[in-house]
Amino acid sequence: MKKKFTFLSPCTLVLLASLAGLNCSFGDLASSPKSAERTSFAEVTAQLDPGGNFYAYLGTAQWLEHLSTKVEAWRTTASGFPDATPDIATNINKAFDIVNHLIKDSGVEDITGLGLSSIEIEKGTFRNKMLLHHYAGTGTGFLWKLGGKEPHALTGLDLLPASTALAGFSDLDLPLLWKVAQDEVGKSGFPEAQEFLTKLPAEFEKNTKLKWDAVLNSIGGEIGFALTLNESNTIPIPLPGGALTIPEPGLLLVLKVNDDTIFNRIDQELKANPQVVSVEQPGLKMRTMPVPLPFVGMLRPTTASSGGYLFIASSDALVNEALAVKSGKSPGLKGTDEFKHIAKGIPDQGNQFTYMSERFGRIMFQVQEQVMSGQMAQGGAQAAQAKWMQSLFHGRPAFAYSVGVNTPQGCLTIGNSSQSFANMALLPAVAVPAMLSAIAIPNFVKARSTAQQNACLNNLRMLDAAKQQWALEKGKDSSSVPTANDLKEYLGHDQMVVCPQGGTYTIGPVGESPKCSIPGHRLP
Repeated sequence: MKKKFTFLSPCTLVLLASLAGLNCSFGDLASSPKSAERTSFAEVTAQLDPGGNFYAYLGTAQWLEHLSTKVEAWRTTASGFPDATPDIATNINKAFDIVNHLIKDSGVEDITGLGLSSIEIEKGTFRNKMLLHHYAGTGTGFLWKLGGKEPHALTGLDLLPASTALAGFSDLDLPLLWKVAQDEVGKSGFPEAQEFLTKLPAEFEKNTKLKWDAVLNSIGGEIGFALTLNESNTIPIPLPGGALTIPEPGLLLVLKVNDDTIFNRIDQELKANPQVVSVEQPGLKMRTMPVPLPFVGMLRPTTASSGGYLFIASSDALVNEALAVKSGKSPGLKGTDEFKHIAKGIPDQGNQFTYMSERFGRIMFQVQEQVMSGQMAQGGAQAAQAKWMQSLFHGRPAFAYSVGVNTPQGCLTIGNSSQSFANMALLPAVAVPAMLSAIAIPNFVKARSTAQQNACLNNLRMLDAAKQQWALEKGKDSSSVPTANDLKEYLGHDQMVVCPQGGTYTIGPVGESPKCSIPGHRLP
């Protein structure tokens, strides 16, 4: 079983919502017609919260059940293309083989429904739920297993300092991922892909001096990151309109490990550098590289091994903060009022979690505001676009905390956020096309103008060549001025060329280039 599928974009949610309907009112369900086919409606909606501003269910069993059989039917159609050579037909069959194997092995045919709901639990805070459903006893494909198995305590939270502004931890079965890649490529029938995968471990070992299998066996099945903001120190960020001062950021990458295979290899590379600061304490091995450059803020790249985790951080201080939280010497993120409030009612066990503090949302909001203000200060079309985009995104800084749980009936994600699914789906549905239009329309106009300018210049060259030919045949000198009728026979057609932008051509003397009244439409 697997955590939620993060590949579902907001635009996809809009489509799903439009198919399922938003803000459905519930009448007398007893009088409603009964479905003639089995659906997962009851199972999915039992996990959702009705009565909010977003409620959607999409039954997928009829689409995905026996999908591999449907793909086989499509294979027959594709293989029957009249222009398909034997080589093309062979590759088509190989491609369909790959798709078929992936469908069968992944467990995508077990998906029976998708449900989403949002309800405002207090002013400005929404409880969002999403369930990717399969019936109990199914869901045995690799897509349901790559993100972990049984839900467990969210130990990644026990590493996060109080200054954490953005974080995410997830179960990830890398050995299973490698096995899946080997199996699927082995079944693909493409020798190039098989050769690449066969050579990959050897290339990895050559470049890292680590055994491929040893690294896979070393990884413990959990990966995470944290971005911290140190309020006691600030740094400037250059932006349009001036520098924006923000709290000093720090980055922490965490990998759960079964042994020190990776750390020891890093340590071997660092031993040759006398500037490396080594720490050897009970339960902690840490290596820090001071940066002798005038960086703003604290940057001391650090790697450490402690308590079954490998840490890579922007500073040793950040590693020490994480270990202080883990040991209980510091309350960390979980002890902050902000986290306690946003985590209220969210499961304390799962297979993944994501967190974004209002501080991070506020900084991003400020960056967005300043960038758009800088664009508006420039004036013109760019300013108008920035002002319009600013009106779309105006609002309070965002915050969110969600936990993904593998359940016997699929992947359930529960979160609290400043945004409901309605906001997250409908705003991008309007804003993304609008942003694309804001970018594409000026570029289209510019491209069209350039094309018209090039066409006009080509017309001027034709006029100039016609003038020269006319002067040569008629014995005219450089001061002679031909008429439009004089040049028609030398242009190769009976009509005079015209500027595509509506400019007026001045033919002029033979010794001068013809001209167009549109600025920029001029021969060198």
